[in-house]
Amino acid sequence: MRRLFVVGLVLVVGVGPSPARASEEAKNAEEVSLPPTLITEGATPATELEATFTMAKSEAERGYGFGFSSIQYAPIPSFGLKLIVPFAVRDPRDSEPTVAGIGDVSVMAKYAPVLLPAQQFALSGGVTVTFPTGSERRELGGQFAVAPFLAAGKGLGPFSLQADVAYRWQLNRPRPVEPEEEGEEPVRPHKEHGVTANLTSTYSPLRWLALLLELNSVTLLHRGDPLSERVQLYLTPGVSVEPAEGWNLRAGVHLPVTSARELDWSLIVILTKGF
Repeated sequence: MRRLFVVGLVLVVGVGPSPARASEEAKNAEEVSLPPTLITEGATPATELEATFTMAKSEAERGYGFGFSSIQYAPIPSFGLKLIVPFAVRDPRDSEPTVAGIGDVSVMAKYAPVLLPAQQFALSGGVTVTFPTGSERRELGGQFAVAPFLAAGKGLGPFSLQADVAYRWQLNRPRPVEPEEEGEEPVRPHKEHGVTANLTSTYSPLRWLALLLELNSVTLLHRGDPLSERVQLYLTPGVSVEPAEGWNLRAGVHLPVTSARELDWSLIVILTKGF
């Protein structure tokens, strides 16, 4: 599966034009304009304000998430900074109480060294730093992590392809887990790290309407987790509309297609205002 996503990223890059021809054609174009996605990281920096609502169900709990998934500012077309401020609600299926609060806040820096407007092609990279603002005890976060990533996008008339791949490391040590029986030593879990990869295809039959299909992958690599080194693969179909100039509303359903899964399904709704 990881090879599939690498091939997808290479495909997006590979369908880009030759630099010699594109450098001349790009002079007459304005900007790289790629449609918004649900989970895949966009290849182009932007100035925008984005609010997200999610609802998920797993064997252990129901979860709800809301907050600002993107407070982004791009002073120049090739560079942008993004702030992510999540809030979460956990509703366990057992007798444990429902908990809610702020999650881990993240800051992302994105740089796009390749922007070819005439060919609607972009290649970018960057890093996301996550701060442990959420409560680790209540399982709302508590991780200090860093995640470098690469992203690419290519417009093909009414169609477009976008892909990204990221590697995430947890830097702080997890809190010890209290033993179930008296007399045993507390267990300290291993630091989490893993790979995420996403591929999105979009078809826009109308200027204000787009249909999305995402292929999403998560591979945990830390020891001690039952899902470690097992590829979690999800399909996320969705729809995107632009009700007014500068506004975008999109929604999708995140569905697992492998036995390795962290959730049964998830609903994603995103409202974006571009500036």
